Amino acid sequence: MGARVAAAVVLIFSSGIGAAQVAAEFYLEKANYAIGEPIFVNFQAANEGTKPLTLYSADPNSDCSAFHITISNDRPAPSCTRAINCRSSTIVLQPKEKHVERILLNLAHNVSSAGEYSVKAEVATAFAYGSKIALKPAALHFQVDQHLAQPEVFQPLLDQLRSSNPIERVEGARALASAAPLSLQDTLLKFADNLEFRKFAPLAFHRLNTQRSMKALKDLLDRPDLDTFEFFQTRGYLAHDECADAPWMNLDITHTGR
Repeated sequence: MGARVAAAVVLIFSSGIGAAQVAAEFYLEKANYAIGEPIFVNFQAANEGTKPLTLYSADPNSDCSAFHITISNDRPAPSCTRAINCRSSTIVLQPKEKHVERILLNLAHNVSSAGEYSVKAEVATAFAYGSKIALKPAALHFQVDQHLAQPEVFQPLLDQLRSSNPIERVEGARALASAAPLSLQDTLLKFADNLEFRKFAPLAFHRLNTQRSMKALKDLLDRPDLDTFEFFQTRGYLAHDECADAPWMNLDITHTGR
C-alpha cells in the first residue's frame, strides 16, 4: 500500500454528559491510481477520551450519508425526486478505538480518465445523527495515471464477496459493480441471482454495456422478486434516465466499530 494522503483535524463530540475528544480525518490510501481502479475516500474517527462514545451512522454511499464529497470535474447533478428512508445504526467507540467509513468515488463521480483530481470532503450533516461534530472541509488530491488497472487490483474486492462480514461483502459488490473490468463480466452477471448483491446488478450491467449485460438488465424486469429500488433503477437505465445513476440506495446494514 502506498503512502496515505490525509487531511487531519481534531473535533469535539458533544454528549448529554460532557465533552469528549475525537480525532478525525479524511484520507486517501495513496496519491496515484490506475484507470478503472476503485478509489475510496476514508473518514476515520478515533476516541481520544477516557469514556466510550456512541456514534450513529448511515450508509456513507447513499443519500443518507453524513458526508458530502465533490470532485474537481463534477458536473451539476440532475434534479431527481425520490422518497428515501434513512436508517442509522449504533457504533460504540471505546477509548483509543477507531472507526472508518469508506466512500467510493467511482460510484457517484467520473474518475475513469487519466489526470489530476482535487477532492473536497466534508461532514454534510451530523456524523453520528443527533450528536454535534464540527469539522472543517478537507482538501485531498490524487492522480489517475495512464495505465489500466491490473487484475490484482480487483482480487481483494473479489475476496470480500466471500467475507463473513456483511459490510465487507456489500462494499466489495458495490466497488466491483462500479469499476470492475469486462474480464469480470461473468462474476458481475451472477449478481442477479444473489439476493445480497442484486441491488448492484442494474448498475453493473448498465456500466458493462455489452450484449450479454444489456440482455441481463432487461431480464431483471421479468423477475417477480425484484424490489422497488432495483425495478426503478433498471427501468431508468433502459430509458436512459440520468437519475438512474443517483446513489440513493438505502442499505439496511448494522455498522459496528472496527
